Amino acid sequence: MLTAAILVLLSATEVLSQNIIPFDSLGILKYPGYIFDYTQKKIESTNKVIYKHLDEKDTHYITPNLYKWTFMAQYSNCYEYYKFSAKNSSQSISLSPDTRNKLGFYVGWRWIFLGWSFDLDRQNTKNDWNFSFYTSKVGIDVFHRKTGDNFRIRKLTGFNDPVSGAEIEPYGQLFDGVSVEQSGINLYYIFNNKKFSYPAAYSQSTNQRISCGSFIMGVSYSRQSFHLDASKFDSNIREAMTPSMNFNRVKYTDISINAGYSYNWVFAKNYLANISITPAIGYKHSKIKTDDDRSILNNINADLVSRAAIVYNNSRYFVGASIVSHTYTYHRSALSIVNGFGVVNVYTGVNLFRK
Repeated sequence: MLTAAILVLLSATEVLSQNIIPFDSLGILKYPGYIFDYTQKKIESTNKVIYKHLDEKDTHYITPNLYKWTFMAQYSNCYEYYKFSAKNSSQSISLSPDTRNKLGFYVGWRWIFLGWSFDLDRQNTKNDWNFSFYTSKVGIDVFHRKTGDNFRIRKLTGFNDPVSGAEIEPYGQLFDGVSVEQSGINLYYIFNNKKFSYPAAYSQSTNQRISCGSFIMGVSYSRQSFHLDASKFDSNIREAMTPSMNFNRVKYTDISINAGYSYNWVFAKNYLANISITPAIGYKHSKIKTDDDRSILNNINADLVSRAAIVYNNSRYFVGASIVSHTYTYHRSALSIVNGFGVVNVYTGVNLFRK
């Protein structure tokens, strides 16, 4: 909107400077609509330059998108897990919620995809949102997630009952003492962008015709917040818990550089399979709060983003499935956290309004 307003102002200035618009004796423009026609042409020419720069491709390898709009419905099965480990003992706690079944609807215009999804499970009221922008050269993913429902204790290690001395095994026990909030943005660049199409696998906006791969490099920014209420554990677990595990909240900001490889395999006409792995090295700024202390730490950690997809796309209609997995690690002198989340998507859609 701001860009269009600036172009209108600049176009009016340019037109008037060239004395293209004549005025009548009262100083009123005879043809005021000319400015807006001129502006529209300027916007169209600017868009063509940007589109060509960001979306150049070798049409022998890639068929460009033939339509303006994309409409898609998607079913998602989401999972996540968290493992908290004490560095000064063998204790660890693994928590994860029941998997979530979600339904989402998405609309795409050229490079931009907007979507909204909701949980199909009645007992789960959380929702999340995401925004994606894909071209042959660059891509952007923005996400926000908030969860805390239906967590279960999946595994305890190093916890023995204070009375009997037997190992505590509360597998599958419900635990409502955790809440998590995550948000972030991922930016990446495709090196072999004229022959390899990342959007062909993950936004269905182009068609890969010949198998091809590319190196990928990008940057990521994310914010994570974990709240763990240890008082929600059974008394025998609380009594056996080492002090370093008894934290209230961990917050950290992660800035990472990632590099990896992605490959599109065209195994039949209009069919595509993709696998993409991008390890990351990140700088983490973290804040840890316990009952007795609050500390700030800065350190370096490794993360991982992996993707896989299989798609059928005949340019007008498409159907496919994908899996996206994120793994984050956090380490301090007395505590480490490994958390991951992923989603398996099954989708179908249609492209409309031919260019």
